[in-house]
Amino acid sequence: MDRTRRHLLLSAAALGPAILFAGRLSAAPKEISITGLEAINQAGRQRMLSQRMAKCYAQCMLGVRNDQAQSLLTASANRFEDQLANLRRFTAAKERAEIAPTYDKLATLWGSYRAAVTAPPSASGLATIARLNEQVLATAHEGTVQLEKSQASSLGKLVNLAGRQRMLSQRMAKFYFFERNGLSSAETTAGLKKARADFVTAFAELKAAPENTAEIRTWLSLADMQWAFFDEAIKQPGASREQDQHVAVTSENILDAMDKLTALYTQLG
Repeated sequence: MDRTRRHLLLSAAALGPAILFAGRLSAAPKEISITGLEAINQAGRQRMLSQRMAKCYAQCMLGVRNDQAQSLLTASANRFEDQLANLRRFTAAKERAEIAPTYDKLATLWGSYRAAVTAPPSASGLATIARLNEQVLATAHEGTVQLEKSQASSLGKLVNLAGRQRMLSQRMAKFYFFERNGLSSAETTAGLKKARADFVTAFAELKAAPENTAEIRTWLSLADMQWAFFDEAIKQPGASREQDQHVAVTSENILDAMDKLTALYTQLG
């Protein structure tokens, strides 16, 4: 892609979609009593939040959209905690007792992770976050899969799949900003590559889902456009301050588009 077209794509991503999607993920969930599909949605969002907090911390280390990154980190921590309480209540029911230990484990991990992500940014703090975020993500994913199996429906699978796209968007951006902070390794490079491949595969599966409504197909098209912007930002060789800005903005835009799609699949139930 030539430099002019690349610049136009990334400029459009930084301006238009940011206004369209701004702020929707900042609010804490209102649910106290939640349905099975909404439990999968919230459980899946915990995966995303684990990666978003790590991404925002790394952004703050670089001073990239610092005020916004700090605001998103704080909102994400608050939402993680609220949803964790919801999910612990939901899995306390007798028929879901086998899932409850997963959320007990997640609550323990969250205590350490919350302390790390809310501390002033530092190189040692980033190293701690690089380790802890993977543990939180793995446990949050385990809970999501357990909840999907308990739902045992095609809609549960779609909510999980669309919800995982949110996480992958933040995971890719996290690895990008980790590398920009000097946490460059074969593992980081491989992690970004795998997350991208997983995103592309799952996106194709979502597009082919027979459950898709006209509204969902419209949002899939919008998400596809956001993915083009984000993918262009994330894969350019040689990082720059301008590219840092583009990755920060487009990662939030693709996240918001996928969050809307996850909500639409949830509402089908």
